Amino acid sequence: MKYKHHKPLVLFNASVVIAGLYNPSGGSGKILKWIKEKRVIGVISEIILDEVNKHIKSLNIEKTLLIVSPPAEEMIKNYLAIVVDPGDAHVLASAKELSVDYLVTHDKKHLLSIKEKIKDFKIVSTKELIEKLSK
Repeated sequence: MKYKHHKPLVLFNASVVIAGLYNPSGGSGKILKWIKEKRVIGVISEIILDEVNKHIKSLNIEKTLLIVSPPAEEMIKNYLAIVVDPGDAHVLASAKELSVDYLVTHDKKHLLSIKEKIKDFKIVSTKELIEKLSK
């Protein structure tokens, strides 16, 4: 599934959504606000939404983020050899399948640590995304 867009398309990992909802004035909150302001197009997969929902009971992000179907199993399998945690393969597969510009995450141990191995999109922290898009 490809989305045509002119604004940066950003896949959000659960940690960023949760942090942004808990602290709207922090970096993650700022990026979530950019979605509302239409500066970026924010997406999460249904799997990531389920993960967010495990942490936050009363959540209404469906009005601001596009919710997309989980990635194809074949796409997930392509990333199993790259990821540190097999549970993160779906995040990379979603980013690839959607042709996102950025995958933003707080996960230094599992996702930011492999950003050099990924060429189809950029894996960045909230701080890095804010710096890139504020120029």
